[in-house]
Amino acid sequence: MTLLAAGVAHEIGNPLNSIGLHLQLLARKAKQLPPKYRTDMEELLKTAESETTRLDVILKQFLQAIRPTRPIREPYNIETILMEVLKLLEPEIQQRGIQINTDLQPSLPILSLDPVQIKQVFYNLIKNAYQSIPPEGGTILLKSGYTDDSVFVTVADTGCGISPEVMGSIYEPFLTTKSTGSGLGLLIVRRIVKEHGGSITLASQPGQGTTITVFLPRVERTIRLLPSSIPS
Repeated sequence: MTLLAAGVAHEIGNPLNSIGLHLQLLARKAKQLPPKYRTDMEELLKTAESETTRLDVILKQFLQAIRPTRPIREPYNIETILMEVLKLLEPEIQQRGIQINTDLQPSLPILSLDPVQIKQVFYNLIKNAYQSIPPEGGTILLKSGYTDDSVFVTVADTGCGISPEVMGSIYEPFLTTKSTGSGLGLLIVRRIVKEHGGSITLASQPGQGTTITVFLPRVERTIRLLPSSIPS
């Protein structure tokens, strides 16, 4: 089924690229029209190009969600990835009047991970978090820590939350509560985390926000042994 889905997506992508190219050619032709007709034609072409681009993004995300990719692992500090993602998203977060709070555990264990893929995980999660927050503003908390066998990062927001009806199918493809979303973000996140041997927990209350925690396995795990003898 995965191969079939990927094949169908590929076959859709080819004519979609052709449509995009011909829309660009039409846009050039439209510039030669009299002003009376040019404005209306350019508006129609702009809408068509926008929708074509949106379909192309959905196709790429769909292929990314279903296509297994082996992580290219290297020793990496998860805090470095979080700071890179925050810097990338900072302009939009500030524009929305959202406050970022951090509670990052110092000296986290180094992990064996694919930094590009894990960066995508937290890019999606933080973006989902601030997009769920209403225009009047709110907060996002980034918290990290570790256990004997995992390093965890929590992304908690004060956004609109997720209803119980949606929670039951939150990882289904194309399920989204956003008007411009593709519904593939969490599917991609879960696939990447699972391929790293990790797991995700999600808790949410409508109107109160959502908390997502990502657990990634440590390279060197602490083994706790029982005492050799039990005192009487």
